[in-house]
Amino acid sequence: MNIGAAATASGFDINGMVNKIVESERAPKEARINERRDNVDVNISAYGKLKSSLNELKFMMADFRRNHTLSARTASSDNNEVLTAKASHEAIPGKYTVKVDQLAQSHKIVSSTFDEDEKMGAGKLAISLGATKFDVEIPEDESKIIDVVRLINRHPSNTGVMASVIKDDAGARLVLSADKSGEQNTIKVRVDAPPASTLQKFGFNAHNEVSPMSEMQAAKDAKVVIDGLATVTSDNNTIKDAIKGVDLNLVALKDSKGDSDAIIDVAYDRVAVGGAIEQFVNAYNQFYQTSQELAKFDPETQEKGPLVGDSIIRTVDNQLRSAFSAPIEGAPETVKTLSELGVMTTMAGRLEIDYDLLDRQLEQNFTDVGEFFGSRKGFARRIEDLVHAHTGITGSIKSRQNSLNDQMMRLNKEQTNLDRRMQSVYQRTHDQFTAMDGAMGQMKGQLSSMMSMMPAA
Repeated sequence: MNIGAAATASGFDINGMVNKIVESERAPKEARINERRDNVDVNISAYGKLKSSLNELKFMMADFRRNHTLSARTASSDNNEVLTAKASHEAIPGKYTVKVDQLAQSHKIVSSTFDEDEKMGAGKLAISLGATKFDVEIPEDESKIIDVVRLINRHPSNTGVMASVIKDDAGARLVLSADKSGEQNTIKVRVDAPPASTLQKFGFNAHNEVSPMSEMQAAKDAKVVIDGLATVTSDNNTIKDAIKGVDLNLVALKDSKGDSDAIIDVAYDRVAVGGAIEQFVNAYNQFYQTSQELAKFDPETQEKGPLVGDSIIRTVDNQLRSAFSAPIEGAPETVKTLSELGVMTTMAGRLEIDYDLLDRQLEQNFTDVGEFFGSRKGFARRIEDLVHAHTGITGSIKSRQNSLNDQMMRLNKEQTNLDRRMQSVYQRTHDQFTAMDGAMGQMKGQLSSMMSMMPAA
């Protein structure tokens, strides 16, 4: 603060003196506010770390449950040139022979040639794709082929017919292509225009032996034969659930050797499931390390974490330990607890894996492992709900964070009030020193006047 810096009658630095007085009063109060604010900041950050490490566990458990991560299957093809495969958790392990008889393709028709600069005149094209249709009105002044193409492609009711123009040595041709494959997605065009109009070149109906436009590519369904018996069709080149839980992606009719068969091998994905269990163990151990650092106390160095003695950490730790050891209601007899899966709690409080036991369970009881984690009341749901009770919007950590945020707001308000009071103190003190300086100046003037009236010696 600085109110004027003019010369004073007393010769004192009034601003400097006032600043020192005000600062001496401000400093201890502001230091206390800053210390408390720093402590609140540290605690907010600490709860943020704790919440983040717990949420990693929660989100992982949610993924395990929703995506059936612990019931993963693999599906491999021995002929990826012909088809590839992908399995869901519902797939039944086994080998299947698949022969690709036909690939799905979209309908494409082409007109005879015409002059691209010709105005075709007014008319209407009634275009359908499968069961959907739309009418394209062509005005007289927008009847060149480029106008027709734009009117078709930009029509608000166009459900997937793409118009374009190709040119060859004979002239320009209109091409209409369906953006969907399959026999049900054929294109039809009915023309409403004068008989002599060039628009009449754009009519097409596959059921008519003679149409002005001709087929460039027929609409076809994909067709495969499974194990030499079951014929399955699809309007696209992905065939879903013909084999339970398996999607077949058809690539070609034949490979480079001329083969159209592929053997699909569906199996339990033991590697992925074992890896997911390792991720869970690592996530918990990361939480445990974080919680120990936040709540630590070293009696020798007196070093302590920001949440030393905090009840939330103790509660969460105890609840997780209990959840790890308690059996899951309704779980298979072979895997009712985490330890039966091969995941043990060490004396230090961390989790570790008995890989021999885990591998044996995955080999002998794979589906039971998935049910232990992923059932409606399974282990994943138990941990997810437990953590959410602390990290959710009404959870204990959120409540503690809200309380700390309220404290921070009060401290900020205290700082504002302190600034306001110190401004008032500065003004009052400055006024007092200024008044004193004025009085000293007046006294100095009176003394000078008296001295001038005294006779010279």
